Formats: sequence, C-alpha cells, structure tokens
Amino acid sequence: MAATADTVTKSIRPLDPGFPKGPFTIAKAKGASWRVGLRPHFEYRDLGIDRATEGKVLAQVIRARQPSEGPGDEHTHTLDFQMVYILKGWMKTRFEGEGERTLEAGDCMYQRPGIAHRVLDYSDDLEVLEITIPADFETTTMAP
Repeated sequence: MAATADTVTKSIRPLDPGFPKGPFTIAKAKGASWRVGLRPHFEYRDLGIDRATEGKVLAQVIRARQPSEGPGDEHTHTLDFQMVYILKGWMKTRFEGEGERTLEAGDCMYQRPGIAHRVLDYSDDLEVLEITIPADFETTTMAP
C-alpha cells in the first residue's frame, strides 16, 4: 500500500512539549576543536547538539588519533540510545550476544542500551559520527 499524505500524517507522533527547543546551531568543520576524551587513542569533536538540547542529545565525531594497539576494554554505557555511523575507515567490534562485527564507511549501527562491547581493531583513518541520548552517560569497564 502506497503512503498518502493522510496515512503519513496519521502515523506521525506529536512533538514532545518537554523536549528543549534550543537555538539554531551550526558546527563548522574548518577550525573545529578536537579533544582527547573517554578513550585516549581517539579524539572527539562536539557538534553542539548537547547545548542546543540542554543535555538531551549528544552528537560528536570521533576519530583515531593513533594506530590501533589491539583490543580495548570491554565496557557498557548507561544510556537510552546510541547510534554510530562510520564516516571513514573501518572498525571491528565484539558485542555481547552478537559476536564480532566489522563496520566500514557508510555503515550505521544502533547499539542497544547496556550491551557489553569491545573495540577489537580499527583503521588509522577511522572517523565516526556518534549520537547518544542523553548527552552525558556513565561508562562501566567490565574487563580489561
């Protein structure tokens, strides 16, 4: 059945009136600021969405700052939503109950809340877009 204006309109959920409607925000790539964050072998570029949404959503670009030295720590994140889109390069990750997965440029992954995972390897040119809800979340190391 083809979607019509009526069927599309009826299936859209109403906007959340409590969701922050922050200012229009642009994060320019030229002259962007990068910082070392959660993992020292990666650097992080905040895209300003956390400020615009009062901490509800984080959008950041993460890139390799040094070659892979082998598997990282197994860990979990306490959050409601995590999406990773591979912009450049590749990464190999092991997920609890899912096994090893290699993601390449153009691949997108939804990572369910609380799933244990470990980055096993990545290309020197790895760059990903990560979106999380909320912006600030706890990471728990399970095993080195």
